[in-house]
Amino acid sequence: MPPKTTSTHEHSPAPPAAEVATGTQAPAVFESLRLWVRGAGELGSAVALTMRRVGIGVFLTDLPRPLAIRRPVTFSDAILEGLSAVEDIQGVRATAQNAPQIISTGQIPVLEDSPVIARQLAPQITVDARMLKGSGSDSGLMSPFIIGLGPGFTAGENCGAVVETRRGHNLGRVIWSGSAQPDTGIPGKLGGETARRVIYAPAEGALKWEVDFGALVESGQRLGTIDSHEIVAPIAGLVRGLISPLVPMASGLKIADIDPRGATVDYRAVSDKASAVSRAVLEAVLVHLRRELQPGA
Repeated sequence: MPPKTTSTHEHSPAPPAAEVATGTQAPAVFESLRLWVRGAGELGSAVALTMRRVGIGVFLTDLPRPLAIRRPVTFSDAILEGLSAVEDIQGVRATAQNAPQIISTGQIPVLEDSPVIARQLAPQITVDARMLKGSGSDSGLMSPFIIGLGPGFTAGENCGAVVETRRGHNLGRVIWSGSAQPDTGIPGKLGGETARRVIYAPAEGALKWEVDFGALVESGQRLGTIDSHEIVAPIAGLVRGLISPLVPMASGLKIADIDPRGATVDYRAVSDKASAVSRAVLEAVLVHLRRELQPGA
């Protein structure tokens, strides 16, 4: 059976969207704010989680067949399976018509990405978390204020602010003029490993996993198959990422991630990197709102 993101979480019902985690009323400006996060992968989902927790009405969009691999900490499976929880918040597959009602219940609507969404839900702020890494963005047409994550964005040109996503001293820094560091094409170092910890599809075909999230595996262990092609672990560690078997396979597609730090990692919790990026987005949102309310500030 393919692993299901929703089965790996325990969560309690979230409070209404207009309440923050303490149960107090959110600021009035938050109650009418609509924030669109494009890309329901690891970083986009962390951003949506933070926005929801502080009382901002947020909705997510992604591809019809999302490419996320760290699915226990992404909302993208809601598009495929209807529901997907990250920590204490639940994402629900939605349409533009029922998204406002889902927001009012304290859940996060997850929709297929489309320019039509911008016209129907009219977000005041868009966070582009698709990690396009230099291929350009059309988000500038979608709402009055754009926050871009990582390479491919330049504040003052194709967005209002950029958040640095590369690990290091500047991770999570909000950039109001200029760009994030360029993409190196090499995964960030974890437990001493970089490129070896990421697994790519060896061929097209039907994907079947033989392990689940959180499994501890040895180097060379079989993880699954794509038709007759074996997928093996390149290093020992903890299975942290597995793409959904419902996604069509293409040779070279990123499909899995092994964390060499092993059992010390909580694969169900938002990572330190994603937390830093999401809180930087919140900073950018608050600075933008202050400038809107107090021009010249």
